[in-house]
Amino acid sequence: MTEPDKAKASGKWRTRFLAAVGGITAALLSLGYSVSKQNATDTVPKVGVSTLIDAGRWNVSILKASSGPDLPTGLSVSPGLKAIVVEMLLENISSESSNLYGDLVMLSNFPDTQKPHYYLLRDRSILWDLQPRMPEAVAAVWEVPADLELPPVLEVRVQGVQFKPRDNLYAAPGWFPHGDVAQVSLPLSASEPGNAR
Repeated sequence: MTEPDKAKASGKWRTRFLAAVGGITAALLSLGYSVSKQNATDTVPKVGVSTLIDAGRWNVSILKASSGPDLPTGLSVSPGLKAIVVEMLLENISSESSNLYGDLVMLSNFPDTQKPHYYLLRDRSILWDLQPRMPEAVAAVWEVPADLELPPVLEVRVQGVQFKPRDNLYAAPGWFPHGDVAQVSLPLSASEPGNAR
């Protein structure tokens, strides 16, 4: 093998080696990032029932949970379903009316549930806009199959939002998801038909 051929072969080997080292480094960095994100999601603060939770735009205190055949309006759920009801005090601490509370709470025990429907408990109606600085007793309601076995303790996660004066897409102000800010463990009681608030 001539000297130029040896140099060419050595250059190819060096290029392949550096590419392999780069690929392994990228894979390890990606794995480290994934592990750190997993650890961050596993360290959601656990708070007690009735504790005031700062969720950015919202102040919320989770009060109690029940399951049964009735909605907070007094009407029955659809045949073959039952309701899981989480009652809370909810306050909009922004300066504008808002109905963007749909992602505020989720059930950790039931990862496949849809967003809940919200009801205003003082007049047993569907909650629409929540006015600024007017705390309200509300209920988040999930309808689940009637034969679904429910746990004795319901795990409720509260999702936060944060205000950004400029977002990354439009450079406009707004409230943006901030991840889980608290988890509350609630004993789940059964309610009898006709006992909705």
